[in-house]
Amino acid sequence: MPSTYISLCNQVLRRLNEVELIDGDFATATGIQAVVKDAVKAAVARINQMEFEWPFNAAEETDVLVVGQEEYSWPTSFKVADYNTFQIQASTSLGVSFTTLKFIERDEYYSKYRDADQTSGTAGISIPRLVFPAHGNGYGVSPSPNKAYTLKFRYFLNYSDITNFDDVTRIPTSYDTVLIDGALYHMYMFKSNMESATAAYATFEQGVKDLQSLYINSYTSIRDTRVSF
Repeated sequence: MPSTYISLCNQVLRRLNEVELIDGDFATATGIQAVVKDAVKAAVARINQMEFEWPFNAAEETDVLVVGQEEYSWPTSFKVADYNTFQIQASTSLGVSFTTLKFIERDEYYSKYRDADQTSGTAGISIPRLVFPAHGNGYGVSPSPNKAYTLKFRYFLNYSDITNFDDVTRIPTSYDTVLIDGALYHMYMFKSNMESATAAYATFEQGVKDLQSLYINSYTSIRDTRVSF
């Protein structure tokens, strides 16, 4: 399980030889403890901002399609969709096997398929074969579904600020040291210790590169068929 906000803060405080936080005092922390909280939050945010598709931020959505409806909203906390994973689930009652949808750009949908979807009525509805970015906050399928098919896909969660002492980061615990180095950079900058800040940031950067090498560069399935908000 990823580390809690307070445990990360206390790791930084120990490195600085400062008094650690306790659960009951976390929300009202002042002085150097409050600065450490901000530093840890900044380091977590920076890591999350550096990649759209950290696997530890991955989630799966299940939507039940509506007969005749083409467009659907993204789930809560959505950041980016993996359009390679949109798949209608097999169902003997609906007479459908697993069907992976092909991604097309919105412009291609509007130029080649939208008129047919809009004008064919019930004669044109069928098992969806295509998925595309809809206007606004969602995705679309084509042709319009003729049954209430179950559709699953993978997406990546938007970063949410950690606030409470027991909030977790989703970043694997084995990379706590990367977070700590990022937080130490901010603390050394706060203390005007430029030499230590430069060293901490270099270590932080290398740690992020190691994370990218392990979690991003090794995933050949990650492609650019995605939309972020």
